[in-house]
Amino acid sequence: MEGAGTGKPREPLWPEVGTIRVLARGALKRCPRCRARGIFCSWFRLREGCPRCDLRFQKEEGGYLGAITINYAVTIGAWLVLMAVALVATAPHVPVGPLLMASTFVVVGVPIAFYPTSKTIWAAVEYLVLRSDPDYRAPVARDPRAKELE
Repeated sequence: MEGAGTGKPREPLWPEVGTIRVLARGALKRCPRCRARGIFCSWFRLREGCPRCDLRFQKEEGGYLGAITINYAVTIGAWLVLMAVALVATAPHVPVGPLLMASTFVVVGVPIAFYPTSKTIWAAVEYLVLRSDPDYRAPVARDPRAKELE
C-alpha cells in the first residue's frame, strides 16, 4: 500500500506477528493485534473493540461459541486432573464427600476464573482467521493532510 502521493509503501501501525505470539497475547488478556491492555469493561464484559487499534472483538451475534468451548475444555481438563490425582492418591478408599466438594469447586470456579481468558483467546483465533483473508489490510498511519480517501 502506498502513501498518499509519495509513492512509498506505508508501514503498518502494528507489525504482524506469528500465530504463537497472537495466541499468547490472547492468553494474557491483551488485544491480539496491538497487545493493548484495558480491553475489558468488567470481568464478564469485553469491549466491542480495542481502544488502541479498534479491532472488533465480536464479529457477529453469538460469535463467542468458541470461547465457551475453550472454557468448557479447560474446566473438564482441570476436573479430570483433580479426579486422577485424587483417585491415585486415595485408592482404594476414596473419600467421596471431600472429592465431591472439590469437584464442585472446580466445575464452578474454573469457568468463572477462566472466562475472560477464554474470550481473549477466542478473539485471537478470530483475528488469525481474519488476517488469513486475502482482502485483509493491516491498519496504516494516515497523513492528516491527505484529502483523498483510500
